[in-house]
Amino acid sequence: MTLPPDVRISVADRVTAASRVSIRELELAALALDGTAPLDDQVRLDLDFGAPPSRRHLLARGGEPRHVVGYAHLDLASADATAHVVVHPDHRRGGIGSELFSTLAAESAPTRLRIWAHGDPSVGRAFADRLGLTRLRELWQMRRTAKMPLDAPTYPSDITVRAFEPDRDDKAWVELNAAAFADHPEQGRMSLEDLRRRMQQEWFDPAGFFVAERSGELVGFHWTKVHKATATEPALGEVHAIGVHPAAQGLGLGKALTSTGLSHLSGLGVGEVMLYVEADNHLAVALYQRLGFVRHTVDVMYGRPWENLGHEE
Repeated sequence: MTLPPDVRISVADRVTAASRVSIRELELAALALDGTAPLDDQVRLDLDFGAPPSRRHLLARGGEPRHVVGYAHLDLASADATAHVVVHPDHRRGGIGSELFSTLAAESAPTRLRIWAHGDPSVGRAFADRLGLTRLRELWQMRRTAKMPLDAPTYPSDITVRAFEPDRDDKAWVELNAAAFADHPEQGRMSLEDLRRRMQQEWFDPAGFFVAERSGELVGFHWTKVHKATATEPALGEVHAIGVHPAAQGLGLGKALTSTGLSHLSGLGVGEVMLYVEADNHLAVALYQRLGFVRHTVDVMYGRPWENLGHEE
């Protein structure tokens, strides 16, 4: 399938303010139809601040004036290239999504390409079927009622828990996060710049960012987040990230820090709390289930099956 004659695709590391507005309109139109946001926080940060050389924006423009009718984000920083793709509902099934995918594949070659579909929407499944992609990874969003009872957190006697202090803790937290998520393809790559960009966001609140300290060293953390109420959903709390240094595993810090953050969110009056967890992380899923979380939605990563076998296309 070829592109409509008036549509052109460009690749850039930064987008104009007008293009950001057009991409946001595109995302909201897709959200209204599909019921889930097609982009994530990292994509939006790259749109706002510009992407480093390892991350790029692909824009499909068409019509008059030339609005963004399709958008893709490509991240080349890890062993596998990862991408997000969204096409405006009014311009679907016209070849734009397929051409964006082809451009992504060309830009990422010879690295394996993976595509995220947030919320596992039917349009994502149909897109994957057309391109011969298979499900490789599932990320669950789990939720619990904020007011559900919790056991009081208990910490070892040599552990102190306090709020994150900007500037003082920035570098130490990045090092802790990298150690705690050494095997995680996204979270473990967060840089000092990534952290500080998030600290500039409206939702950032150091009072909800808890760090566990032992002998002056950070050994664990629970970073919470609050999503403001919208027209369709009340304010929602989030276990944004929680991690424990490998040297401090087995002390019960994960469970205790989770309880500390959940108690904080409950005190803010949110109705529900959400988190994301890898579906195959059975120990974490079991812990969250014991704390009252249940699966709410699923994000799916797709890829080409022959690439998983190490074969050439």
